Amino acid sequence: MRSTFRLLFYINRQKIKKTGKCPVMGRITLDGKVSQYSTGEEVSPEYWDAGKGRAAVHGKDSEMTTELRKLNRKLEELEEKAKAAYKKNVDSTGYVSAELIKNAVTGKAQPKETLLALFDEHNGEYAKRVGVDRTRHTYVRYLTGRRHLYDFLQYKYGAEDMALRSVDMRFIENFHFYLSTVLRLKTVSLNDYLILLCKIVRLAVKRRILGHYPFTGYKLETPPKLHRHLTGEQLAKLMAANLPTYRLCHTRDLFVFSAFTGLGRAEMAELSENHIVTDENGSKWIYIHRLKTKVECRIKLLDIPLKIMEKYKGEGTDGRLFYVPATSCLCRSLKIIGDICGLDCHLTYYMARHTYATEICLSNGVPIETISRMMGHSNIRTTQIYAEITNQKVRKDFGILSEKTRGRYSLPEDNMPSRVYQCGQYSGWKKECVRQKKDTDSSCNV
Repeated sequence: MRSTFRLLFYINRQKIKKTGKCPVMGRITLDGKVSQYSTGEEVSPEYWDAGKGRAAVHGKDSEMTTELRKLNRKLEELEEKAKAAYKKNVDSTGYVSAELIKNAVTGKAQPKETLLALFDEHNGEYAKRVGVDRTRHTYVRYLTGRRHLYDFLQYKYGAEDMALRSVDMRFIENFHFYLSTVLRLKTVSLNDYLILLCKIVRLAVKRRILGHYPFTGYKLETPPKLHRHLTGEQLAKLMAANLPTYRLCHTRDLFVFSAFTGLGRAEMAELSENHIVTDENGSKWIYIHRLKTKVECRIKLLDIPLKIMEKYKGEGTDGRLFYVPATSCLCRSLKIIGDICGLDCHLTYYMARHTYATEICLSNGVPIETISRMMGHSNIRTTQIYAEITNQKVRKDFGILSEKTRGRYSLPEDNMPSRVYQCGQYSGWKKECVRQKKDTDSSCNV
């Protein structure tokens, strides 16, 4: 539908200044909505032509004529600027408002009313927080999400940006379809970019650019749970493997250390002598705060991690215990290790943390509340995701249950005729009950 755009200049006769002049105002009307602003100019009421919306030049002295013509040129420049802003918004985003045009004319900072403009503003603010309370990894993910969104707008709509007011349920469904079919992303990956889109749209609602959240009722597709921990047999095979290079052995030892402590890669990289505490019994503990949740972890060091610490003593720099390569390097090495060991799974470093919760702790009877404290979770529901119930744990728990309930319960002898149970369709049970009652009564009378 075509917009109705009109610009009018008028004077505010109710605000006559001491000089006898009135301020010149601009009024933008677009689809029935009005936005007014001051041009910063002023003129005497007798020199103003209300019908033309300009100063009346003819019939005045030369000095006054020059001043009035200068005023008219200023108003014409503002009109051209308003028309250019209208055309630019219509051509680039397909959306324009009277407020947008007014801000473009007056040069005021206008709210980002388009999707990518608001995304860019968010990313700019986020970049300043990197290293303070945000990580560069997440910042890079926002940049990638913005790029995917730009490519989608080009692919689907042939536009470089889109008005936030045009974003609706159909938009996010189309974006989901684009990520899954054109980019061929898996559910876990595409959900990350959909979450970023939802966050930017919520930011628009928070800043009152949008009156309501347009994705209400939209639910992300939940991917199937994958095998995220190593079994006892797989862990033993990994630890016993004869690896050909130092790099692979180093990566395997770091993985095993995490599998026996529950530390993530980021905590491993920061682990130092200051985090090792010896209690009154001589046992060594790790006291460290999780970088993600800021919750303190208290982890008892078992024999295996103690041996690994001794093996790589002096390797780290700046007081750190280990040299920890980048995540991409670790994952490449772990892929090779997985192939050598024949683990039949996609081995990643984060599986060590799941293995600690499931195989090392839960399968050996450690309560889930204790596991949650050692892993530094702020919510026990997060621990329940990590700690998967294994078949070994089920057999062990029900073995204990069987021993505890043996001999404690019994069924009474009810002397029920066996024929009642034969087919479940015995029809003479009423007569038999009556006969048994008569027999009982007669025996009592005797």
